[in-house]
Amino acid sequence: MEPERLPESGRAQPPPRRRKVRTGPPRRRALLLIIASAVALAVLGARLVQVQLLDRETYAVLGDQQGTAQWELESVRGAILDRNLNLLAVSDHLPTIWADPRLVAAPHQTAAVLATVLDIDVDVIAERLASDRHFVYVARQVSPSEGLAVQELQLAGVGVRGESSRLRPNGDGFARGLLGVTDIDQNPLGGAEQQFAEVLGGTDGREVARIAQSGMPLPTGTELFEPVSHGDDVVLTLHTQMQWVAERSLHEAVEATGAQGGMVVVMQVDSGDVLALAAVDRDHDTGEAGPVAYNPAYADAFEPGSVAKSFTVATALEAELTTPDEVHVTPATYTFADKAFVEPYSTVDREMTTSEILVHSSNIGTIKLAERLGATELQRSLRSFGFGRLTGADDTGALPGESRGILRAANQWRGTDLATIAFGQGIAVTAIQLAAAYNAIANDGVHVTPRLVLGSVGSNGTLRPADPAATRRILSPSTAAQMQSILADVVRSGTGKRAAIEGFGVAGKTGTAQKPSPDGGYSADKYTSSFAGFLPVDRPELTVVVVLDEPREYRAGIVAAPVFADIAEYALRMLQVSPDA
Repeated sequence: MEPERLPESGRAQPPPRRRKVRTGPPRRRALLLIIASAVALAVLGARLVQVQLLDRETYAVLGDQQGTAQWELESVRGAILDRNLNLLAVSDHLPTIWADPRLVAAPHQTAAVLATVLDIDVDVIAERLASDRHFVYVARQVSPSEGLAVQELQLAGVGVRGESSRLRPNGDGFARGLLGVTDIDQNPLGGAEQQFAEVLGGTDGREVARIAQSGMPLPTGTELFEPVSHGDDVVLTLHTQMQWVAERSLHEAVEATGAQGGMVVVMQVDSGDVLALAAVDRDHDTGEAGPVAYNPAYADAFEPGSVAKSFTVATALEAELTTPDEVHVTPATYTFADKAFVEPYSTVDREMTTSEILVHSSNIGTIKLAERLGATELQRSLRSFGFGRLTGADDTGALPGESRGILRAANQWRGTDLATIAFGQGIAVTAIQLAAAYNAIANDGVHVTPRLVLGSVGSNGTLRPADPAATRRILSPSTAAQMQSILADVVRSGTGKRAAIEGFGVAGKTGTAQKPSPDGGYSADKYTSSFAGFLPVDRPELTVVVVLDEPREYRAGIVAAPVFADIAEYALRMLQVSPDA
């Protein structure tokens, strides 16, 4: 065992002494504690009085501002679909370039960089970046490639965010008047976008929640939650391919004939569904033809000319005042109400059957039938065909700005009115009215209200059908059959030969009408040329109306009838309608 080592002094050291702590008397310690607690409570109480009473309103405002946050929850606008549920208009997101000018140190330098990727003048961008506001738009709803390019620049104070926009897959010009447009903030401007704004629009949501000092929402801090209600989709009766064909054929016809514009309506006979609604006009400044931003087929009324003769003949047949085979003497000139009317296509007196009056478009033969009818009966019948009325249910407008046309009450007809209205002057109609009237003849005498909407689709994906189109009988089946046969003869051997389609029976009527002059009377060189008809004759599927405004060659049989044939033939193929046996 190793011996214990001693310090160098040779003597053992005593253990260290413990130091005593002086705590003072217990009563003194208790008194100090009481005094400290009282001071602390007094300070706390004073602070509570200041916060809760003296500065209550100030701190309440600060609490509201700093203790809660609000988020806007953006709804999605519903889509517009065609009858086969193809997209016509849909909401999408596009990049929007924004900036906080306070964080942009060199506005001109930053603008120069942005101008290399954005199609905006550098001075315009610089002006925006030099603003004294906290937030400015640099460029809204740019292309995805532009948004990505700006993002990659990583410029101080400049950001990119997605913004709701409206996309039209078929182009902005497609069915432009029918669909309408929205502005950059998704506000509807005309057409279906405006008409069905309440259905399409939806409702934005909102959330208000308590937040921590860090800005993060507290788990149980939600004070208000208003959920988003997305807009419903609207399903139109439009057939996309048929609309393309109608627009293309009409545009080509307007260009080829030098017309100022034109309209096409394609209707399904039994349902009244509008399958195509095309409109083109010529720009007065550039002379170029392009799509129209409204619906002239509903909004613009015109004097129909000879296409109206069909309704005079049908009324006389329905009233049993004539038969298709009755022979009439039709002189080259005829005096009615002290006015001498001249037959436009004949210089000799002729004998014509009732059918031939329509086949060869005789003004004087039509006048003589109108004399048998009288103003009251003819006016009543024309109104039953839908003229002088709006096309919506209960005489309401089917589209904003729809025109009633002009059909005066019979007791207001004077002088030659009975004669001229019978062959299409002194009355004004819209293209949609004309289509519905011819459709009634095709539909065995039953008038079907033109329909533009099939229904709507909600969040559950189920179609809610619109009400069926209203119908009313205006001709007996036998009269309708007689008119179908006569109108088929118009195409086989009369003025409508160029509307013929190989393999299918076509029925219809040409109309060449002088346009009223602003100075009174009628223009000597401005005409409206039209063709209205349906097919196949023995089992009608489609009714088509073509109207050209002021074509150079104004004879409807030459300019309007071929457009009808072009559109109708393509439509029959798309619907897979079999040729006549």
